Amino acid sequence: MNDLTRSRPSLRNRWYEYLNEPSVENKASLVVALFIASAITLNIIEIVIGSMPRFSLHIKHWYVYTSQILIFIFAFEYFMRVWVASEGPATTKTNWEKRRAYIFSPMGFVDLFSFLPFLFFLFIPDHQLEDLRILKLVAMARLFKLTRYSASLGLLIRVYQENKRILLAAFLVMIALMFMASAGIYIFERQAQPVDFGSIPAAMWWAFATLTTVGYGDVTPITVGGKVFGSMVTVCGVGVAAMPAGIFASSFVQLMKEQERQERRNRKLAKSQKETQQHSEAITHLELSGSERLDVDYLMKEFDLTLEQAIGVVVHFRH
Repeated sequence: MNDLTRSRPSLRNRWYEYLNEPSVENKASLVVALFIASAITLNIIEIVIGSMPRFSLHIKHWYVYTSQILIFIFAFEYFMRVWVASEGPATTKTNWEKRRAYIFSPMGFVDLFSFLPFLFFLFIPDHQLEDLRILKLVAMARLFKLTRYSASLGLLIRVYQENKRILLAAFLVMIALMFMASAGIYIFERQAQPVDFGSIPAAMWWAFATLTTVGYGDVTPITVGGKVFGSMVTVCGVGVAAMPAGIFASSFVQLMKEQERQERRNRKLAKSQKETQQHSEAITHLELSGSERLDVDYLMKEFDLTLEQAIGVVVHFRH
């Protein structure tokens, strides 16, 4: 009885699994994951509807109640994650060091700001909140919480983490080209268009839109020199803008393939472990001798028989 009590997971350990390790085998963890994901989805729907005056006036009270419920849910989730953080992978860190690591992690900040700014709505009178409605847009950060439950979103984060140096280099190249393009178009267009290109900072909007190949067309060069220079900037922008996209695409495909291979290995390992357990149970149940066990293994390996078929053959020739 004491051994059973010791082997039973603690409440904090179970909640760690519920919040951080959702799996098909653990139904409770799936319920918790679906509940939090549903709350995030409801929050996004609430923000969208709340931005539509015609609808928000009719559901004003429900809007306030929903906000308060979501604040409570996300606050409860955050403090639960802080509490269970000590159950993380075994390291030399103390429980408080593990909790501090979570609190100051990127996801820790996402979880914190998913409810912290909205405490204003609980303590400030409703008629004084008109200027604070912009805080509701901060709730869009809650979308990042879905990365815990979406493999695709998690892969995007891994792509950034594994290629952050290359992406940083591409970003710096883009900034350098933007300053060069701004300075160049300023030289050609400052007299012809003093309002749009009267200074280098003013010309940065055109440079940014052109280098990113967006090309809004609201500001365009009109001089011959400006058009020639703009054509050169556009060609450079195609290569620079395509570089991060290519990095993301190739890394994403590679990580997807690695994940699929890992999932196949896990399924194969689970199948092998299940067959081994069945093998042991069947041999124990039938009380096979040592030589008969060797015969079963031989038939399975050499003739690709299933466990049941191999045992059937050995039992058939037992006498």
